[in-house]
Amino acid sequence: MDDLVVDEEVSGHGTLDTVLRGYRADAAISGETSTLAVQPACIGRIWFQILVRGKKAGIQQRYNGVNAIDLGYKVKTAIDELEKQRLNTISHPLYPNILDTLPCLIGTFESGSFPSAFPDTCLLKGSLATVPGEDHNGVKEVFLEHIAKVAADDPWMKDNPPEVTFGNKFGGLDAEAADIPTDHPIVTTMVDCFKEITGAEPEISGRQGAADTRFLINNGDTPTVIFGPGPTAVMHANDEYVDIDDYMTAIKVYALSICDWCGVDD
Repeated sequence: MDDLVVDEEVSGHGTLDTVLRGYRADAAISGETSTLAVQPACIGRIWFQILVRGKKAGIQQRYNGVNAIDLGYKVKTAIDELEKQRLNTISHPLYPNILDTLPCLIGTFESGSFPSAFPDTCLLKGSLATVPGEDHNGVKEVFLEHIAKVAADDPWMKDNPPEVTFGNKFGGLDAEAADIPTDHPIVTTMVDCFKEITGAEPEISGRQGAADTRFLINNGDTPTVIFGPGPTAVMHANDEYVDIDDYMTAIKVYALSICDWCGVDD
């Protein structure tokens, strides 16, 4: 499959639209960054936001209010604990470094409107990752239960629980994990061609980032493998880069893999 689509960064709806239009293929190769590893899997990513409401008060009588910053910090701490729980209970053979694979964190913390005003609301935004095989909606349910438990243990939040919204409700990322078997023919083809081009064995791993491959695999009946130059570790960094030698190697592996897959004679 040779396809260039829009909105890969957040929704992936360009690829989803391709699938909904009925395009299918025996196999596909995604050129996402992989540091030239052959990757039959990608993680899922769920964005979330949590609105915490305190009790309003004037700054002079702030003792009559409930500070939303304090409540927000309790929620942030609970998210840290949830990450620890997930790191201790979840594993996947393509993701041996589970610490790097499963971040669950608060990325932004917004509260207050004025230096001399009592903060009565707090909005936390963050994301959590999932691995192939996890129940995507089940992970959301566990997340909601975790926040509900924290609220139930707080004298104010038990009657004024935080409002949790996931990415699919506010235009953020809500991406399922996806994978294909490591012995699928498109995977073995990429591995063999990599060895022929470089003389070395490629790393076979899972991508530590969400990818449009989820739509091709989960919805489009198109087995897809990720292979590309550039380290995933620097994606979205201020100094993103791709090594030129890796770029040229990737082009050669793409070309040979396509020829082998399609049965093109030498």
